Amino acid sequence: MRETNSVSSRCRVALLGFGTVGSAVARRFLSSEPFLSKIHLTHILDRRAGEKRASLRAESVAWTSSIDDVLHSDVDVVVEAIGGLATAADWIRAALLSGKSVVTANKQVIAHHGADLQTLAARQGRQLRFEAAVGGAMPIVRAIGDGLAGDRITRIVAILNGTTNAVLSRIEAGGCAMDEAVRDARERGYAEADVSADLDGHDASAKLAILCGLAFGLRVDPSQISVRTAGAVSASDFARAGRRGATIRQIAFADYDRAASTLTAWVAPVEVDCASIFARAKGPQNAALITGAHGGEIGMFGAGAGDDATAVSVLSDVAAIARDKAAIVPAPNLTSDFKFQSSDFKLDFRVESPVLLEAV
Repeated sequence: MRETNSVSSRCRVALLGFGTVGSAVARRFLSSEPFLSKIHLTHILDRRAGEKRASLRAESVAWTSSIDDVLHSDVDVVVEAIGGLATAADWIRAALLSGKSVVTANKQVIAHHGADLQTLAARQGRQLRFEAAVGGAMPIVRAIGDGLAGDRITRIVAILNGTTNAVLSRIEAGGCAMDEAVRDARERGYAEADVSADLDGHDASAKLAILCGLAFGLRVDPSQISVRTAGAVSASDFARAGRRGATIRQIAFADYDRAASTLTAWVAPVEVDCASIFARAKGPQNAALITGAHGGEIGMFGAGAGDDATAVSVLSDVAAIARDKAAIVPAPNLTSDFKFQSSDFKLDFRVESPVLLEAV
């Protein structure tokens, strides 16, 4: 008989990593918010556990620098917040094999190993959830995976990198140079020391690859997605776009022609109409238009960068698992049998796409 778990059952959580995101998640876990009353943070793993434990007043939390301490514990859910690829993927796999569900904000792990890890989770009777890996506080993973499961999605147009959006909208608002806009984003907690993956489109391409799996059932390697850097955008580019009633945003675009089994996917800074949902996304916000064959366009936006925004999605995923710890999420059935349509970017950041440029 399938085990059931009510909201009143205790859910024990281990947190891997106590950096910017991990510390924000830990503090939320230890808050007095009602929905967290039955969710208990019991372990924190960090390679500098001895130094960091004093920064969090929580005598009930066991600190460790060994993954084995977590794997051999009685925790129900492991939250992965260490970042990177190889070690994070290994620890997620080990946690699932030890009978624990996993929540991660790691877009690189999910983009490169997500399908295999989801298959492992289903086989183990556990869950792997990754809302925070894609849209920050914007729940696009649930929207596509659950809310729009009854539609046939054909197109995704989105801002998926809050750091780049904060940088570009700062240039737009103040006419400043790229270096100043990046520095401002760092000071506000929206950017890490190295923003190259954000500005160059590689962060957004990993997120878009994940969404292509959810929306179209395609196994897409992020390296297959064409990218153009936003690092060269200047105040003069914004002025030129403004004269045409547009502004500039880093857009992630995916369109799947099922009849021809052809995917067009790219990430690039492009001009968008000033009345569009993308132009209205300011600072670290994300935004998305999802087009379905039956439901038409569905729009959403929300905070896409910052530790608090990420923590929202992490805690939401943990709460979903806590509501029913025995739930099994079916593994995706992805295909590699499709063709890529090459992308022709314009030097003036304008891409000829009616949906991209029309007001919404």
